[in-house]
Amino acid sequence: MDFTLVNSSNDLSAIVHVLNVSHDTVAKDFGFTKDNNPTNNAFINESTLRTQLNKGIDLYAMSLDNKLIGCIAIEKSAKEINTFYIEKVSVVPEFRNHGFGVKLMDFATSKIKGLGGKSISIALIDSNTKLKNWYCSQGFKETRTKDFEHLPFRVCFMNKQI
Repeated sequence: MDFTLVNSSNDLSAIVHVLNVSHDTVAKDFGFTKDNNPTNNAFINESTLRTQLNKGIDLYAMSLDNKLIGCIAIEKSAKEINTFYIEKVSVVPEFRNHGFGVKLMDFATSKIKGLGGKSISIALIDSNTKLKNWYCSQGFKETRTKDFEHLPFRVCFMNKQI
């Protein structure tokens, strides 16, 4: 298994495909469309991803036997000292339930520790209990929930001290 830092000058079509197909299952489960949840990764395009990369997120692609099967993003908090955000946790559906999501999280946690991070924060759909339980199994604890006017769901924030 290989992890590669995605550069904004790269061809982003393959990584956009991973994000789209990985998040499409959740979008379908929760009834999200490009109209009611346009910022969801199921609908991200190369231009939007390139802008995010240029604003400071570090996106890592995960490959198995030279096949791109997942990705994860890390972003340093501008407000909370020694805190990093994990975003875009994605595993292509046919590779799920084989431990690749945990490998992505372990990789990101190791990177964050190496950058001096002491705390990891994530945000997810509050009603996605399966995903919430998955994060809890990795040591994350729910810290709060919040409604955002532009999102069709309540957001759950979780945190883990490292």
